[in-house]
Amino acid sequence: MQILDIKGGKSPAGLWKFPVSTTTTEINLTGSWKFFRPQLEERIAPCQAACPLHIDIAGYMRELSRRDVAAALAQLRLFNPLPAVCGRVCPHFCQQNCNRQDFDQAVQTGSVERFLGDYGLDIPFPAPPALRPERVAVIGSGPAGLACAAFLARQGIRVTIYEKEAAPGGLLRYGIPAYRLPREILKREIDNLVNSLNIELCCNREIQAEQLPGLLEEYDYVFRASGLGQSLLPVDFSPQPGVYSGLELLHDIATGGIPAGASFAVIGGGNVAVDAARSLLRLGKEVQIIYRRTFAEMPAYGDEKKQALEEGILLRQQQLVTGVAAEDGQLRLTLSQVISADGTGIKAGEIVDQLKVDGLVVAIGQQAGDESMLSHERLLLGGDLVSGPATVVEAMASGKAAAKTILSRCGLVLDDAWEGEIPAGETEARIVSPADLHLDYCQSQKALYPVESSPTIRRHSFVEVVHPLSYEEVFAEAGRCFNCGICTGCGVCWFFCPDLAISLIEGDSGTEVIIDEDHCKGCGLCAASCPRAVIEMKEDI
Repeated sequence: MQILDIKGGKSPAGLWKFPVSTTTTEINLTGSWKFFRPQLEERIAPCQAACPLHIDIAGYMRELSRRDVAAALAQLRLFNPLPAVCGRVCPHFCQQNCNRQDFDQAVQTGSVERFLGDYGLDIPFPAPPALRPERVAVIGSGPAGLACAAFLARQGIRVTIYEKEAAPGGLLRYGIPAYRLPREILKREIDNLVNSLNIELCCNREIQAEQLPGLLEEYDYVFRASGLGQSLLPVDFSPQPGVYSGLELLHDIATGGIPAGASFAVIGGGNVAVDAARSLLRLGKEVQIIYRRTFAEMPAYGDEKKQALEEGILLRQQQLVTGVAAEDGQLRLTLSQVISADGTGIKAGEIVDQLKVDGLVVAIGQQAGDESMLSHERLLLGGDLVSGPATVVEAMASGKAAAKTILSRCGLVLDDAWEGEIPAGETEARIVSPADLHLDYCQSQKALYPVESSPTIRRHSFVEVVHPLSYEEVFAEAGRCFNCGICTGCGVCWFFCPDLAISLIEGDSGTEVIIDEDHCKGCGLCAASCPRAVIEMKEDI
């Protein structure tokens, strides 16, 4: 400490004397005063928790916000081996649970995922490590089979996929129309996956139930994900000319078939029904959908339903087909109004119409074929074969779970958080809620929705309906992500710390937050201001 004299003052001596410190307060270790200490603890974003594959969406969005597309793709591929597919056909559970939707609008995660998937169509997956001795046969090359094969092959397991069709993809190729999932995109993504990871693919090889014992002798494990290849057909709709099941019709159209006739009715309200109706429309047919409940209750994806109405498909709500009769080369459908007087279920009321059509498509659900199943500890089942009709991403999660089981049995140690899996017993408190975020520093910004082709064009073409986002649009949309639960080094905590106890260190992986425990008094301003809820105050014991 020194006394500094300043002349010109009014003191008797003509001087003002001020104490001036020649050191800093760094020597005062005020950290010993605190009862609570801040701790950086990353949490789970609600989008990641809602995704069946538990994709680290906040992580790859952070890479994109830095304009590092390659790093974002690598991060996404850790969790999802088919991002170009999922970006198009997934219902995006992540978007439905995005914290941003309570602020302005949800981040358009599906469009961003599709962009990254397309970016990587010709970029090989990282080569697997040295091959292990174990061999696994995967029956079915749909989303469950492809996911299982990918997660196994990445660990060096030798995988062979058996597919009964002439080309891989299963439901992706033969059940989802090209205007939703272009065939070239599907082919390139599967080819890249199979070739990069040295997966053997055997098409035109249907494996019957009686062949399973022999397969188990040849392979260490067998994963069966043959899907639900048949549509349900009510007993009173016995097969007859002009009556089609939904999946079989979509399969025929996918392989170049065009059903005879000019007018069609489609029974059902799910994705298969809507896909069948929209595909028939593109083949020049007149189409109407008959559904027993209301439009709002249709289980088909919202954008699918909206686009179908825009394209001019007529929807008959709350009606049942109570009779089918052949008449003059056509089918005469008896339509009855739906009633549910006593709450016991759907019942037919009075007849409201007699409708003549050339074809009737029944799309009220799917079932497996003759699946007399062998029970064996080395035979695992997955996909729709086990869960029933599910989404593509749910089928992929089933394949991933089977892969994890096989890898564990092969002696490969996988921690509880393997590829984003949320450990068993995680509490809801670990998932970031809107109330956990401090968004005073965020500005409202509208989401960037992809452009759709006009209904006039769509009615006559199987060209993809939804257009991709541009690079700049993707970067802007990624910048809207709150990155819930992960530290981005934004510096808000540093700015508000009254003790200068927080440092921001630049490293190869970005900005790192360092808390000086010796000087932090535990005031909690950092936790109270953290936008992403990654700083928690813990009792200092």
